Amino acid sequence: MKKWRRLLEERFGVQSEFAEHLEPLLERIEALAPEPEERDQLLHGVAAAYRSARALRRRPRAESDVRVLVEEFQGEIRKMDESLKVMSVYLERLQQRMRLPSPPAERLLH
Repeated sequence: MKKWRRLLEERFGVQSEFAEHLEPLLERIEALAPEPEERDQLLHGVAAAYRSARALRRRPRAESDVRVLVEEFQGEIRKMDESLKVMSVYLERLQQRMRLPSPPAERLLH
């Protein structure tokens, strides 16, 4: 069992089968090295989605409803991933600018 599935199962009571579908996304997010607080918030979100999915299983067509919820959640995670990439590039450029020496005052054109 992989790290994310085990953590979700032991700490949040999420069944391994549910977490398995999200594992590729969770591993990509982990590669971005989120802070522990951000990681916990993400795991709480997964646990909330799991509880909602369990409630839907009692209804007819619950499996398709659960699938839609998981797909929507994956879409939101992808959006967060893209946003983090954009922010990362922005911060890298900002850091590079801060390292460059300032141009002489006589060369500034305003």
